[in-house]
Parts: sequence; structure tokens; C-alpha cells
Amino acid sequence: MNGVKISRISWIETLVLKNSAKERFSQLTNFVTVVICSLFLILSAKIKVDLYPVPMTLQPLAVLLIAMLCGRNIAVAAVSLYLFQGMVGIPVFAYGGGLPYLLGPTGGFLFGFLFASIIIGELADRGWGKSHFKSVFAMSLGLIVIYTFGIFQLSVLKGFDFAIINGFKPFIVGDLYKLILAALVIPQIWKLINKVHKLN
Repeated sequence: MNGVKISRISWIETLVLKNSAKERFSQLTNFVTVVICSLFLILSAKIKVDLYPVPMTLQPLAVLLIAMLCGRNIAVAAVSLYLFQGMVGIPVFAYGGGLPYLLGPTGGFLFGFLFASIIIGELADRGWGKSHFKSVFAMSLGLIVIYTFGIFQLSVLKGFDFAIINGFKPFIVGDLYKLILAALVIPQIWKLINKVHKLN
């Protein structure tokens, strides 16, 4: 068949193309997930009760949920994106944005979100989110990290007694309730996800 050019793709090339398409789709999905989680953090910061100097927000709950459901890589990327937006001046934090905000009374809690997402996300990647008990333990570690960073920075700026009275006591009970609620919900979400995967 002179003059006729037949294009043939081997099964190996087909497999490579399919894997490449899957990888691109996975990367796009991860990017979209990071952006959505970052937006969730922004929203959670704006739902607040005005307390001085640290407002009561839904951010700790948001961090716990994101890390337990999305794992370390997505959670760290989402929190990092959120902090970066605030650092460059976008008003994503409870009372605005900018580098001075991160160096202020609430900055320690914000940095704590990042390190908490690393720990909780790593445990979630190991399957801890599928157990009520392990979920409570993982998120408790995350809360300890958040409070440690938050109280440390607030202590440096205002003194230790001030930090405990204004950065710990008003929040710990509510955060523990949020933790228990999240621990009850997360394993059920994983069961639903597994059912959906089986149907597909």
C-alpha cells in the first residue's frame, strides 16, 4: 500500500498515554482540592466570636477535618497556601492579613496549623481516620501542637499567665467538643467514600 501511511500505536505506548492522562488528572484534582481546602480555611476564619487578643473561630476544626480527610500532602499544601495568602497581605485571616499579623498574638496558632496538618495528615495517610479512637488520638496531637505554638508566641508577646487566660482557657472546651464531633463524623465519611469506590 504505497503512499498510505498507517499510524500504529503499540500497547506499551497506549499504556503510557493512559498513565500520563491519569497522572495529569490526578495532579489537577489535587490542585483543585488544595484550593478548595484553602478557601474552607478562609471561610472558617471569618466565622468568629470576637475575643481579645485571639478570636474564637472554626479554623482548628477546619484544619482537623482537612488533614484527616485529605492526608498530609494536600493538608500541608492547603495550609501553606492559606498562610502565604495572608503573609502577602490578602485579608484571609480573622482580622485581615500581612506579615505583621503572623508575628502578632494570633500568629503562633496560625503556624501551629501547619505543623498540626503535618502530624495529623501523616497519621491519616496511615489509615487512622477510619477508626474513632485513632481519629481522636491523632487530632488530639494536632490540637496540642496548635496550642503549643499559639501559647508560646502569645507568651513571648504578653506573658505566660496572659497567654493561658486569653489563649487557652476560653477555647479548650469548645475545641474538644469540635474534636469529638470530627472524630465521630470522619470514619463515617471514609465508609461512604469506600462504598462509592466499590460502586465504581
